[in-house]
Amino acid sequence: MTYGLEVTLMIANTTAPPRSAMPAHPAIHAEFLDFRDRSRGLLHPAEIPAEIAAGRFVWLDVDRAGVTAEELTALLPDGLVHQPAVARFFAADHGDAVEDGRTVSALSRTDEAIHIRLVGARDATEGIISEILDVVIMSGLLVTFHQGRCGVLDAVRGDYISDFERHAATPSFLVYEFWDKQIDQFLSVQRRLDEEVETIRLALRQSADEATLTRLADVSSRLLALRKRVLPARRVLEELVARKTTLISEATLEFLGKMIDTLERLLADITANREILESAMNFSLTVMTHRTNLTMNRLAVVSTIFLPLTFLCGVYGMNFEVMPELEWPHSYAVFWVVSAIITVTLTIVLKRARLL
Repeated sequence: MTYGLEVTLMIANTTAPPRSAMPAHPAIHAEFLDFRDRSRGLLHPAEIPAEIAAGRFVWLDVDRAGVTAEELTALLPDGLVHQPAVARFFAADHGDAVEDGRTVSALSRTDEAIHIRLVGARDATEGIISEILDVVIMSGLLVTFHQGRCGVLDAVRGDYISDFERHAATPSFLVYEFWDKQIDQFLSVQRRLDEEVETIRLALRQSADEATLTRLADVSSRLLALRKRVLPARRVLEELVARKTTLISEATLEFLGKMIDTLERLLADITANREILESAMNFSLTVMTHRTNLTMNRLAVVSTIFLPLTFLCGVYGMNFEVMPELEWPHSYAVFWVVSAIITVTLTIVLKRARLL
């Protein structure tokens, strides 16, 4: 099998003792990282306690979509199964798509572990979709839980090996990697929304049709959904940096502290985009109101000109028996001359008043 060959090659490149060549379960991924000789390799979950005892760091990843709680209990070591920070996930059902506002990034601490819940943002056609990644940090062990595919986890897997081999000094570099990729995901969504905001702004300068207004409402709701995910993430990061811990190195905490400024700028950009949309909408409504006022002014001017003419027509259209003007020899011509004089006079007056 290709997968078995890949695992065999990865283990052969390390200086660690022989280990299992096949994973225990497709949804469970365990590997060790040895910072003393920069070696790494795959593990069977049963080998985790021995690796930690040997001074190596272990990363255990569990895809909850592909494994049941019973299977996890059977495959993982008893010492890990009964860890409070890990055991809670055996019964909890964590999805990767949740309704806006119901699940946010959070942080919980104990003396033995730190649990970080990262709620990411994936931009889809139906809106901003949440991706939940739970990271549990313990002495010598990091466990990640997710439901199905996770964009942040995929991004970390693409980069962490080179970072580990080149400059990683402590296991807490993985914590930095997760936060870095999470913020990159936020920024990626924000960049796409930036482009849509500019497109809508230009469209509103032309016309505020129904399609443009619908798109504006959609982008505005996605900006709000992104903000609801970034704001709790910033609070979690601030809380994480505020307290020192032996599970995360001071150097990593310092780098994480700098990420707070990035999230602050991101929140400012989100607010600016929402203000741009609001300003563009107000401008469009102002233009529409101005055009409506011009139309109403023209209609009022026309009504003003025809009002006296309508009065004359109404008077001489009544069937009174005695109406001397009707007997005049040139009464019809006089009517049109009077109507013309009234029309010209009103036109001149309205033009001088800049109403026409």
